Amino acid sequence: MTDIILLTGFLGAGKTTLLNRLLSGNENPGKTVGVIVNEFSQTGVDGQIIQAPSGTSLVELNNGSIFCACIKDHFVDALIDLAGRSLDLLFIEASGLADPANFTSILEGIKKQTKDAYRYLGGVCLVDALYFPKFFSLLPALKRQLLYSKVVLINKADLVEPAQIAHCLDLIRETNPAAAVYETSYCRIAFDQLYQDLTPSRDETEGGEGAAATGRPALDSTNTPETRPKTLTIHPAKAIEMGQLKALLAGLTPHAYRIKGFMMTTEGPCFVSCVGEEINIQPVDKMGGEASLVVIASVGIKIISLATAEARKYWGDDVQIKVD
Repeated sequence: MTDIILLTGFLGAGKTTLLNRLLSGNENPGKTVGVIVNEFSQTGVDGQIIQAPSGTSLVELNNGSIFCACIKDHFVDALIDLAGRSLDLLFIEASGLADPANFTSILEGIKKQTKDAYRYLGGVCLVDALYFPKFFSLLPALKRQLLYSKVVLINKADLVEPAQIAHCLDLIRETNPAAAVYETSYCRIAFDQLYQDLTPSRDETEGGEGAAATGRPALDSTNTPETRPKTLTIHPAKAIEMGQLKALLAGLTPHAYRIKGFMMTTEGPCFVSCVGEEINIQPVDKMGGEASLVVIASVGIKIISLATAEARKYWGDDVQIKVD
């Protein structure tokens, strides 16, 4: 039987960092592992930075939420395919604004095709200690992520004052008082601890798989094509100076929930990751493909004109803007 662990959390909260920790060989010795990575944009970035050991079955599902009608069929197909690979563990990294309330109903709907190959242990929700209080009341998906999780990590705890941690904890306890909660930095938590918290008790198992994994009945997901955030990708044709890249990001971050991608600068390739006002640029040895920057907007369609104007300051006509 394949144990499923679902990773949720707001954009940039640290899901891929946690996934890489959980995939490390010393965490799962001798286990066959599968991964489904989901991103809103057409251009997949996380798949390039996942450090999956040899033999890991990796599936990337882009251009929407796996819980939304837009790509749910692809998600179902992936689950059915992976069910036949005799995996011990399947990690699913959902997109940052995913609403997983319908996940147990999806699993129930494919039981005949998967021949009961799956046991859903539950969800691990990452809370971004810096930005969670700001967005919790604005984005319904964040509340659903908490509601349908068994474990919550208040990540980036080292970057905020104790009062901010207490505020996050209050919101978590008001929403899901039964969840196990940990404060982390860089998602440092032992897999054995997570597994212990996720493994259903006898009482939970007798209540059915959905109850064991979430403690709540399945609901329709709030992820719909209409609620999907506007996302675009910037494809430059030439390298940019580091100072110009920083200026570009400073011009875009006020209008975006999340910016990430690989860029070529005059100093070499780098990985870009921005959440809110945080701008992180890390040099890398190489890029997995062409330079591209994914922007998930907080301002709707207005992001198209804003991003186009900013990009053309530095690349002129040598840049392409693709709207997802």
